[in-house]
Amino acid sequence: MNLLEKFLGDYKVINLLDTLDIPAYVVDKNRVIKYWNKAAEKLIGYNSNEVIGKSCADNVLQHIDRNGIVVCHTDLCPLSMSMKNKKYFRVPFAVYSLTKNSVRIPVSVYAIPIKNDSGEIIGAIEMFEDATIADRELSKAFEIQQALLPEKDKVIDFVYYPSNVLGGDLIYYKKPWIMLIDISGHGLAAALLSTSLKLMIDSILENSNISISKLPMIMEKKAERICDQNYFTVIIGKIDKNKLEVISCGHPDPIIFNGKQSKIIEVARTFPIGMGFIDSEIKPTIINLKNKKILFYSDGITELKTNTKQMLTANGLAEIFKQTQNLTEIYKYAMKNNIDIYQKDDISMVLIK
Repeated sequence: MNLLEKFLGDYKVINLLDTLDIPAYVVDKNRVIKYWNKAAEKLIGYNSNEVIGKSCADNVLQHIDRNGIVVCHTDLCPLSMSMKNKKYFRVPFAVYSLTKNSVRIPVSVYAIPIKNDSGEIIGAIEMFEDATIADRELSKAFEIQQALLPEKDKVIDFVYYPSNVLGGDLIYYKKPWIMLIDISGHGLAAALLSTSLKLMIDSILENSNISISKLPMIMEKKAERICDQNYFTVIIGKIDKNKLEVISCGHPDPIIFNGKQSKIIEVARTFPIGMGFIDSEIKPTIINLKNKKILFYSDGITELKTNTKQMLTANGLAEIFKQTQNLTEIYKYAMKNNIDIYQKDDISMVLIK
């Protein structure tokens, strides 16, 4: 009998999980399934004999997130996160499990590390519940919000990962303009505001003669009617061949990669929009794009808590950006070092190539 099995027996954990109506299973440190309750059998379709002794990623749950990223084979797995960080970890309404009948169902996931009397991690419990009803309406709203995203092309790439289905980040791209907006707060209210902001920006930019210097002031005036108690930061870019004009309205400075090194670039700066402080033109910073890549990002990624219990910071993001310019890989790398119990803020990144 190994340490995990002894622990489960001594503390009657299995007896408790057998009485629960919520699906649950137990894994060892290698994420090999050691116990699978009746509620899990009912929801997923596999009986305990079919899954015990197998990795939780092997033809059982095969969790993916809303963006199609497979989490079971990575450190993004809730069980892995809970054991690595020695604390409870949850993913609300954002994971899709695969049933025995090959049907994807949305679930809310709760992972709890198991510690022996010495505090050593010896396994973990995952409990999950069918989130179909909650997911249905949120998924429709998510699809609507995704429809607001621009099309990628040879100049622009981006990723958008809301913290809880809906988010308050807005990526705006209509040549020659590129913007990343981060609205205060997140969730449904911020998502609705992002829709209004897109319509507002479309209306402003109908006048093709507007200069980037005047745009923050114009946006400030227009935003008075829709922002109310909210405000938003925005980094505004205007692309002209190999030149990028940039103004930051309270937004993090961009990161530039020249093929060898990456560094943070200080750009022309003013206040966030919606506070009523912008009343004059701002001269933009001009960046030469030739043989360079520029990263715009929201602070949701730089404020992730890492294994050192410090924030990732822009410098930390710059180090990752130096290693890879693949935005999905940057997100995965940052999230696998996240020690919070879930992603607390929206994460968006825009790559200008």
